[in-house]
Amino acid sequence: MIEKLYDWMMRQAESKNAVWVLTLVSFVESSFFPLPPDPVLAIVVAKNQNKAIRYALLCALASVLGGFLGYYIGRAFFELIGARILSFYGQAENFKDAVETLNKWAFWIICAKGLTPIPYKVVTIASGFAQINLLTFTAASVITRTARFLVLSLICKKFGNYVLNFIEKHKTTALILIIASVIIGFLLIKLFV
Repeated sequence: MIEKLYDWMMRQAESKNAVWVLTLVSFVESSFFPLPPDPVLAIVVAKNQNKAIRYALLCALASVLGGFLGYYIGRAFFELIGARILSFYGQAENFKDAVETLNKWAFWIICAKGLTPIPYKVVTIASGFAQINLLTFTAASVITRTARFLVLSLICKKFGNYVLNFIEKHKTTALILIIASVIIGFLLIKLFV
């Protein structure tokens, strides 16, 4: 399934709909989608290097808005939807401990986890369930998601041609790197959440 999603994302990243796909993937990744928007952002920026900051900010905005959906799922629909999403990511067992820690250190945890390969949707759903102050959640989300996508965009702007050549020549390796980052995110969740 992940390979098919990845192939679809890569095809769309090279199409005329790339910016819409980037926005959509950034939005849904923050609440339920399994793959990060990073590969789409990398291709879109590499092909349009003069718009790197614009695409990073668009990606961050969509991610933060998607984070509100994740927050709402955790707050209003946890039993119906949120618990199933967390179970899919292997987080159902550790969830109560994670919520206790999140209640103590919300701003810093949201910032730290928003920069890592840990799936951001876990943080957004947990924040909603724990009823973290919405201003705290918003500030941490804006800071962390903007920083993450700006850094990636600036790297892709500087090395755009290398990024495109690497992805074209090594699609399998790129897919493995994406899957590895998702797996590392899951392992980090198991170890630190």
